[in-house]
Amino acid sequence: MRLIAWPATDVGRVRSHNEDSHLVDNAMGLYLVADGMGGHAGGAHASQLCVDVVDKVVRRGTDALAMVTPEHRTAAIADLLTIAASEASARIFDQANSDHRLQGMGTTLTGMLIYGERGYIVHVGDSRAFLLRGGTCRQLTNDHSWLNEQVQAGMLTEEEAAASDLKHIITRSVGFERHVEPDVIPVNVNLGDAFLLCSDGFSNYVEAEEIAVLARDHWYADLPRVCTEYANKRGGDDNITVLLVLACNDRDERRPMPQYRRTVLETLPPGSTG
Repeated sequence: MRLIAWPATDVGRVRSHNEDSHLVDNAMGLYLVADGMGGHAGGAHASQLCVDVVDKVVRRGTDALAMVTPEHRTAAIADLLTIAASEASARIFDQANSDHRLQGMGTTLTGMLIYGERGYIVHVGDSRAFLLRGGTCRQLTNDHSWLNEQVQAGMLTEEEAAASDLKHIITRSVGFERHVEPDVIPVNVNLGDAFLLCSDGFSNYVEAEEIAVLARDHWYADLPRVCTEYANKRGGDDNITVLLVLACNDRDERRPMPQYRRTVLETLPPGSTG
């Protein structure tokens, strides 16, 4: 199995600077999206520091994974990703407390480590990860946000939450406290699977079903750019980062085949509709 990734990031139509950061490392199978908070200096610094620290911690720990037996590998990777997120949180927290210009900074983190035939999502905040498989799109992460907690508690409907102006309130982030407990979500990776990681500058404008349609109508290589344009056309009130990771066969071309939408009529034998 070979991994190919295409990222795109855009400042949006309202913000004057981009506080998102991302990482693509096909060799290690590590992909990260971080959406910074805390002003121009703080937000950009927090997201980039998070990406750098998680990258270094995971890189440092992956060699030891080869020595772990298969039945203990999921737990070992979950521990590694938890340590990475928490070390990033401690670094951001300490810097924010030592420099008044960075006070209050923090960041979301949604990333994926693909090891063998399994992927491991690490998630803090309201950036999101989606799985594109078989023409469908499924959200893998659960937002750490006040609105989502109200929906889960039955206090708000999903429609009410979608129309709310309080989407920016998150209940868990990297850097607001020294320690953070990320969600770690194992997922099997099949050939042809694609994973879309994004900041809320994109996900606030779309539902999973719309992402599935965009994926069927465009080349995967073009999809991140198409998604950023889509968010901008719908308002672009935040920074937009979209990262697509494709698991493909070693013999596949670097540029994958386009994903076409097929209708029932297209699958019928010639002349059968006359």
